[in-house]
Amino acid sequence: MTIFDRCGVGLAVMVLAQTLACVPVGAAGALAVGVAPGGAQDGFAFGMNSNKANAEAARQDAVKACGSAKESNDVARSRCKSVGTYTNQCAAMSMDPKDGTPGVGWAIAATSDAANKAALAKCEATAGPGRAGTCTVSATRCDGTAK
Repeated sequence: MTIFDRCGVGLAVMVLAQTLACVPVGAAGALAVGVAPGGAQDGFAFGMNSNKANAEAARQDAVKACGSAKESNDVARSRCKSVGTYTNQCAAMSMDPKDGTPGVGWAIAATSDAANKAALAKCEATAGPGRAGTCTVSATRCDGTAK
């Protein structure tokens, strides 16, 4: 092996190391929700995150955030559970902003735009009579390389 062969291998190793350094270290997100027994109109809580070390860490963090959601009630918070984890994807939450209404939706998709649209569609489907078009996206989180 000549000096040029050794340098070529060294250069390849350096390029690979730099490429791997650009990959996000934490690449897991999760979404958790809690819905009161009577439906979202009686209480709803959620927690979401991104770029956690792994799916289990993301799941635990999302459930914890959901269980301490200040804008909810004890019944909904006590029912928080993970509804999905994601890697290099986005999660979105959509709600009808009027108190006491059942409209709520969430989604996980490849992009924030796709997640927002799916969450809005699910919210609209549950919004109830006279509430069509009232849902708004409340939160969107993307993980890893997703945008």
